[in-house]
Amino acid sequence: MYFFFSPASDLRATTAVDWRLSRIGTVGVSEGSSNTLWNRLRQHRGNVQGKYAGGGNHRGSIFRLHVGRALIEKHGWHDECPHWGEQNPDAETTAVREQEHELEQRVSEYIRDLPLLWVDVPGKPGPECDRAVIEANAIAMVSRDRRSAGPSDLDWLGYHSPQSEVYQSGLWNVRHVSDSFDPSVVDELSAYIPSTEALDHQSRI
Repeated sequence: MYFFFSPASDLRATTAVDWRLSRIGTVGVSEGSSNTLWNRLRQHRGNVQGKYAGGGNHRGSIFRLHVGRALIEKHGWHDECPHWGEQNPDAETTAVREQEHELEQRVSEYIRDLPLLWVDVPGKPGPECDRAVIEANAIAMVSRDRRSAGPSDLDWLGYHSPQSEVYQSGLWNVRHVSDSFDPSVVDELSAYIPSTEALDHQSRI
């Protein structure tokens, strides 16, 4: 599982407990899935090399899709990227990809600056695995708290999103934001987080 946080002007001046959670995700929640955490993170990060270096493909990353939509709304770039988010063969042409490349680059720049934490939650892929259960409950729990408390960071890009689920939950998530949740998700996730002593031992090894 992975957890992205809002950008901070100086991460050295803050501790992790001060970071603001902004995206919860995982992989391997479909039967037979062979995707890995690092492949998924590369899809979110975008391309380092190749024809579209510095950009990416938001049609392969819902995270990139949401960030791009918020940037379009914030800066009024509707005419520059009229096909953003469209899922059809016409939207996958070279001409469209080239037209969207500058925005894809801006999405990559935004995501690459976000602090990231990940937790190893092993298990056979499937909708009932611990990763899927923890992800759904964690998203719903954070969303419920955010919606009741109201905006806490008015500079957050997500408040420009046209998706009500994003700006109301304060997360770059849409699925599960309005679900009910089991508070025991905190204990379930904590069980997979190594203790400080275990991390110290691993670092010595």
